[in-house]
Amino acid sequence: MNKKVALKYGLISGGLIVASWFITLGFDSTDFAGGEIVGYAIMVAALTAVFMGVKSIRDEKGSLSFKEGFLNGLGITLVASVIYVIGWMIYLPAFAPDFADKYGASQVEMVEQLDISEEEKQKQIEDINEWIETYQQPHVMAAVTFTEIFPVGLIVTLISALILKRK
Repeated sequence: MNKKVALKYGLISGGLIVASWFITLGFDSTDFAGGEIVGYAIMVAALTAVFMGVKSIRDEKGSLSFKEGFLNGLGITLVASVIYVIGWMIYLPAFAPDFADKYGASQVEMVEQLDISEEEKQKQIEDINEWIETYQQPHVMAAVTFTEIFPVGLIVTLISALILKRK
């Protein structure tokens, strides 16, 4: 794995995603469904740095095996994922300290609109509240945040390695 390429393109990718949070800071923060769609779209766009990084290695060498492309893309994805997690762990308490509470309230609101028994609603609401409390723990928050970006980066890595392999 080319560590220099992984660091360069991982920093670009992770940095773009973190920067997008500040750009969208003034937007409606209560539309969580819309926010997720926009967030993942930005994530995919920023993770094109994986493709560009793997391509830069192929262009420099003239050839690239799937394994080489995959490992280099994985390195870029790991760096981007770490930047994403660190960024979120700094951003959340500084700029969106009420995020978990607002998200929990939106989930409770959705449950209250379901056509299910009151007992089932109460059980789901208790589960949501328990999850929100658990999410406040830094190690849980970091793990959950990592699982948001890493699988997307892994898919981009696989696609990039498949497209860019050349003997």
